Amino acid sequence: MTSPSNTKAKLHVTLGGGAINLVLSVLKIAAGFMLASPALVADGFHSLGDMASDIMVLWALRQSARAPDADHPYGHGRFETLATLALAAILALTGVGVIWDASARLLSSAGLAPGALALGVVAVSIIVKEGLYHYTLRVGRATGSALLEANAWHHRTDALSSVVALVGIGAAQLGFGWGDPLAAIVIALMLLHAGWGFGKTAAAELVDTQAPDDLRTALEGKLTATPGVQGLRDLRMRQHGAQTLADVSVMVDPQISVTEGHRIAEVARARALDEIDALSDLVIHVEPAGHFEGFGAEAAPLRAEVEGMIMTLAQAHPMILTLDTLRLGYFDDGLHVELLADLRPEADPRQTEAQLADTLTEALPEVAVLRLHRISTGLRD
Repeated sequence: MTSPSNTKAKLHVTLGGGAINLVLSVLKIAAGFMLASPALVADGFHSLGDMASDIMVLWALRQSARAPDADHPYGHGRFETLATLALAAILALTGVGVIWDASARLLSSAGLAPGALALGVVAVSIIVKEGLYHYTLRVGRATGSALLEANAWHHRTDALSSVVALVGIGAAQLGFGWGDPLAAIVIALMLLHAGWGFGKTAAAELVDTQAPDDLRTALEGKLTATPGVQGLRDLRMRQHGAQTLADVSVMVDPQISVTEGHRIAEVARARALDEIDALSDLVIHVEPAGHFEGFGAEAAPLRAEVEGMIMTLAQAHPMILTLDTLRLGYFDDGLHVELLADLRPEADPRQTEAQLADTLTEALPEVAVLRLHRISTGLRD
């Protein structure tokens, strides 16, 4: 669970990043229009996209902290996914608009050079955004937040776009008027690339695409290393924003009790959730090793269908006084019946078992194995 100090640090860095991006975007867009620099305007819109990303991250951090409820039993991670998809659309549309405007400038009048002040605005942006990248990345790693680390790299793309703008504006200052609008087009392509990346990831989450292979491998390793787990089946993982949900079947010894199998599964689940930070929930289904399909799992009669006949036939045996317990095992070769009973003092347990086995298998062909255990009255009481 996220500690209050980690939550505070995440919110602090995200709020700070949003404020910085707001100031930079307004400054660059205003300066771009005043100084006739389409590259600076494009770079300003990139900063505006970063601010939208900060808002999305802030909203997602608050939403993802909410506990599951009746309407959202799997939590609220998909709210982050929807916000990411919206951000991708904004970045893509902005990129298309910038390309349209810059292309028109490039074809009509590429000889206009922006004012020299544009270089200073871009230089400040590069320094500030590079510093914000390192700060956000440090907090993300310290708190184990992959979301913050991704947002840090988003800050760095803004710094890189500012470098492109700096080169383009510098080229225009040297007399290459086409440099500024060309730089705007390059930045717009960066916006389209970022929008495609965010949109592709969000769409993959919405259609429950499998989680990354390295996370799947890590979970497999933790589960199979748990004592008592003999194998895995049907491991499925999906993303809910910054959260990863998984469900899996673990194979255990078919001879152990239900309670022991449940205990093994709970240990495996607790270890995986404790040691894999990206994993937020894990549902485990316990299955008998080697018997997860076939007759025992799909065709064998249920207890209610055979219990009455087994008890009646067993109670009718002259050497059986009373029956204490009936246990059924479901295997591919048939039902394994285990009876705990009080026998007459003169009874031979093995002979009684063989006689009862013949009687049961004749009446119920599904019975493959019978084991009879003698219980003394003193032990039972």
